Amino acid sequence: MSKYAAVILFSGLIFLPGIQPAASATDLKIAVISMERVFDEYHKTQEANAQFKSRADDMDLKRRDLLDQVKSRKSELETLSAETRDKSLSDTEREKKKQLEEEKYTQVRDAEEKLMAFDKACKKQFGDQMRQLQQQIIVEIRGVIQSYAKDHGITLVLDNSGKTMNNVESVIVADRSLDITDAVIAILNKDKPAPSAKPESIPGK
Repeated sequence: MSKYAAVILFSGLIFLPGIQPAASATDLKIAVISMERVFDEYHKTQEANAQFKSRADDMDLKRRDLLDQVKSRKSELETLSAETRDKSLSDTEREKKKQLEEEKYTQVRDAEEKLMAFDKACKKQFGDQMRQLQQQIIVEIRGVIQSYAKDHGITLVLDNSGKTMNNVESVIVADRSLDITDAVIAILNKDKPAPSAKPESIPGK
């Protein structure tokens, strides 16, 4: 998710609602934040990662079963193919083997198609759910940043975790006193559930 955070969470300059961006230089109060750290260290992100990993493990078991079916049918097909070329068998027996080979080939193809359909469905399902959850988390994070900035008279917040299209840091130099990363993380995690508490389920699960 770090790579995602570095892309989606950086919006260049984050102007806060209700604050006029045309403020003079003397009125401008700037802060910087590592949105990558905020995203990764937010307890809801970590909970979501754990749930996605658990679901991925479950789906991997199902995929292995489908893959085993493909391998098993291919092995049977190879055996039948060899038998159809066995000169020690009668023509009648080899003809029967050939018919079985054609049937087995159809089974192999069906098993492969089932595996591909499963992979495609899982990829779409996970992709859709991850995007949905990431957007929800981003909205929450931005809301906390906006409230924090308003309470502390901050006019502009810059994300110093991303890079520009030229692969240059978006914030070249910033005094540590301007960094509000730890403060925002603390606010986001103040209601973090106890380890024994069951996290909310992933939307759509």
